Amino acid sequence: MSNGLSDRALLLIKKCNLTDLSKAGDTDYPRWQNIKRGRARVGADEIEILGRVFPEFRWWLMTGEAAPEIGQSSPELDEVQRSESGTLNAG
Repeated sequence: MSNGLSDRALLLIKKCNLTDLSKAGDTDYPRWQNIKRGRARVGADEIEILGRVFPEFRWWLMTGEAAPEIGQSSPELDEVQRSESGTLNAG
């Protein structure tokens, strides 16, 4: 998978319940399902909805970069932090 905006959006869509996404904006469930299955391209409206559902990932969604200094993370950075915190708590 490349690191384009559509790919990042798909990564977030796959982390989400499609019913929740359809309730978060004007995009209906079948459209989210088609995007997730690769039958439709993600559009600007869906990007805006993802930004509302995942406010902590907005910068990453648009640029592919995390900016923790301004409270903007990425799914990868969150996973690393979760792993490190789990390791610290386990010891």
